Amino acid sequence: MPAEQKYVESIAELESTAKTALAAGRRVSVFMIGSTDPQTGESWCPDCREAEPVVEACLKKTADNDLFLMIEVGLRDAWKNPDNAFRKHPVYKLTVIPTMFLFCLDSGEIAVKCRLENDECKSAASVDKLLAGEC
Repeated sequence: MPAEQKYVESIAELESTAKTALAAGRRVSVFMIGSTDPQTGESWCPDCREAEPVVEACLKKTADNDLFLMIEVGLRDAWKNPDNAFRKHPVYKLTVIPTMFLFCLDSGEIAVKCRLENDECKSAASVDKLLAGEC
């Protein structure tokens, strides 16, 4: 079976879920994308829409003990705001979406082991490496 997939709705939920899984020895990856446009039912972000099927295909090859988290960073106006919580976050420091992370623990706190940004998230080879922890 592939990785457990979970949608999280806040940074607090993301961090709590990731810390618990990492402490239990699980590999934790995160996919950060533009929020779903209520009119289309898809991410407002064209690069995110292109990356999603690549990531979904790569997830089929992951280990069942892995945890894959997905979180939306906001609609277009919220994302473009320089004060967006994901842009200002001391660990994530997002500058583009989509962005993928492989998390690890550093002195009990979440840290980034690997990072893919924008077009890298559209590359099956790059996504496979991140999901396998080969970075």
